[in-house]
Amino acid sequence: MKKLFLSLAATALCTTAFAGQRMLYVQNFDQASDAAATGWTYGGGSMTIASDEYGKFLELSLGQNNGRSGQVNWGTGIYQDAEGNSYLTDGKYSMSFEFSIKTMSNNQWNSEITVFTNHAARTNETYRTPWTAGYTGPWDNFVFDLSQCNTKDTDNTDMLATVNAPLVPTTGEDGTVTYAVATEPSYTFTTGAWYKVELEVDVNARTVDYNVESFTGDIVTTGTLNVPEKNVNAAEDEEPISMLAEGLFVMTARYQTTMDFDNIRVWVETTDDVANPPSVALTGLGNDGSDEPNLNYRAYTISFYDFETLHVKGTDGQTVDVEYADCDGAYVYETTTSGTLEAWTTSGVATSEVVSEKVDCAPVVLPAATATISSVAAGFTKTYTLNVSNSDVPLQPTIFINYVFTPKNGGTPIAEKELASGAQVTFEEEGTLELTTEAFGYQATTVKIENDLEFAVKRLYDFARLSEEDAKAAGFTTWQVLNSATTSGFSNWTARKRLYYVLEGSGVEDPETGEMVFTNVYPFGFVSEESTTEVMNYSEIGVDSKDAAVHDPGINVAGYELFPGIEVFSGHNVTYLQHIGMVNNSTENGNNKNIVVKDLDATDFVVVNKINDYGSSSIHPTCATTEEYYAQLCGTLNDVYSVAEVGTEITEGEGDAAVGTGKYSVTCPIYRIDTAATCVTVFECKGGQGSVEGVDAEVAGDNYYYTIDGLRLAQPTRPGLYIHNGKKIIVK
Repeated sequence: MKKLFLSLAATALCTTAFAGQRMLYVQNFDQASDAAATGWTYGGGSMTIASDEYGKFLELSLGQNNGRSGQVNWGTGIYQDAEGNSYLTDGKYSMSFEFSIKTMSNNQWNSEITVFTNHAARTNETYRTPWTAGYTGPWDNFVFDLSQCNTKDTDNTDMLATVNAPLVPTTGEDGTVTYAVATEPSYTFTTGAWYKVELEVDVNARTVDYNVESFTGDIVTTGTLNVPEKNVNAAEDEEPISMLAEGLFVMTARYQTTMDFDNIRVWVETTDDVANPPSVALTGLGNDGSDEPNLNYRAYTISFYDFETLHVKGTDGQTVDVEYADCDGAYVYETTTSGTLEAWTTSGVATSEVVSEKVDCAPVVLPAATATISSVAAGFTKTYTLNVSNSDVPLQPTIFINYVFTPKNGGTPIAEKELASGAQVTFEEEGTLELTTEAFGYQATTVKIENDLEFAVKRLYDFARLSEEDAKAAGFTTWQVLNSATTSGFSNWTARKRLYYVLEGSGVEDPETGEMVFTNVYPFGFVSEESTTEVMNYSEIGVDSKDAAVHDPGINVAGYELFPGIEVFSGHNVTYLQHIGMVNNSTENGNNKNIVVKDLDATDFVVVNKINDYGSSSIHPTCATTEEYYAQLCGTLNDVYSVAEVGTEITEGEGDAAVGTGKYSVTCPIYRIDTAATCVTVFECKGGQGSVEGVDAEVAGDNYYYTIDGLRLAQPTRPGLYIHNGKKIIVK
């Protein structure tokens, strides 16, 4: 629908008679090899070329704690020919682009989309919104602006935004004038829906006729923007605000905003014959409409404009001529034959350049699923996280994971189908896990994992259940009571009211709903406006209270040993929350403070159990007493470290004299003041190195090496146990 929507709106808002449209700038991403080649820059988590059944598009995914911006600059050169003559013979040009708010922010509300003119957007900041740090005043140099105006009190999964909203001045008591973007009227942009923005810019009249429309044909807003000659706080000698769009700016707000963009076009109406290159996009694969997949089938949608004739030379060498009315400007070419697809347009005496597309009709093989060990326990018990990425798969289909676990002892196999990537599965006995990735129209891939790695507890640091003697021996001797109602930082441990258990036998039936209602018990108490209870004991050790320092290659840890073989929160105060665990009670000197586990063998695993002060990662068991709850309290944020993968070898000596000891250390970061390490467990391979079988990949031509928790490598990069061609090897 996206590509069809483009072709149906070929004339945008323009009504002037013309022979054609001269495209000054086109970016539809269908021929983009990767995001880096698009000319966009982005400071967020990822910038990728995504695709669906309508073609490719650009996706900006935040993946950061704070907002980040991206932009593309096409400059003013597009408005002139090679001799420097302006294409804007009547002083007008048009522009359009398509966007979708795939996921919306939920903590800050400064997402923004701006078509800017002669003022470059500041890196990683919003273009106009005034609550950004370092804001110096309103920026009026744009021909279109869409600014988010949700607030923390808005219970809405869709984005509310203003369009071309004015800046409202406010004068403070000291006479200082500040500006804020008006939040009314606001418009709703449905999460996941696509929208199109159309602009007709009159450079001489300094007006912009704008239209924002959904792909279902609903008008969001339409109107005229009058662009002033100068910024409201411009200096006398400052240049006028240009009317020539130079680029597109995007701000993705905290948390986890994702935005998609497609079909960016700038053009002018012309009385000359103009033929623009068509757009060729792969839009169908393996699904020709029959009940069974046709793995060789390919469909390409070729888009062109209503004043042009399309010419297509297929992979079979045959050429067809297509008029706009035959397909509403979206011609679908289908084939099962590999080769070269060529397309071009003509209009009057003009002929466009030829667009070529290599067509490969061989079955597309899905990537294999990976099974990463996300938790281990004594014996054969392991929790695997199953993952598969569609990022490199044409059309990015939804890939499902099917598994069959066959116990070695001959028990009944366990099977599930159509699991999503990221699913976790737990098995408690030895056996074989077979994973198959499937998507209709694609060739399935199967891998096997031998769950025959048996673990035993080698060392245990149970911080949540330290005895008073052990806590005192570690240096926690001065106890205080945490009592704060502030829902921020360290105080969250008392204020969030999320550490509790369900009282056993407390269930009563609600007479109105018929549902069972249980009593929650808060053994630590909590602090609120109605209650001020002493809720939690804690003790700290200052960073300067110990004198030891450790500097292992690759770690360079300045810290001290609280327990034999473990250094906690190096270079910072260490806080112990009784019955919970270890916390660093500050954000100074970086967010992450480390637990360093030492004296490890290459085949060891380290598991760190964590809980955060929001309580979302804690368990809420049913218990009869507080003591039972303390005995079970643990975190569900389990970090698993394979020493073979991430361990750093401990050496003796310095420089050229340094030699390996055969022992390793693992650094485990604990984030800020809101996360506690409840327990650290070191597991060893029972039976030694010979017990590992690992991963047996059933993919043709697979010559990779696999670690014991499923990581695929071209070559081993460190000592440890690997699987190669179905056999275990030891790299020393």
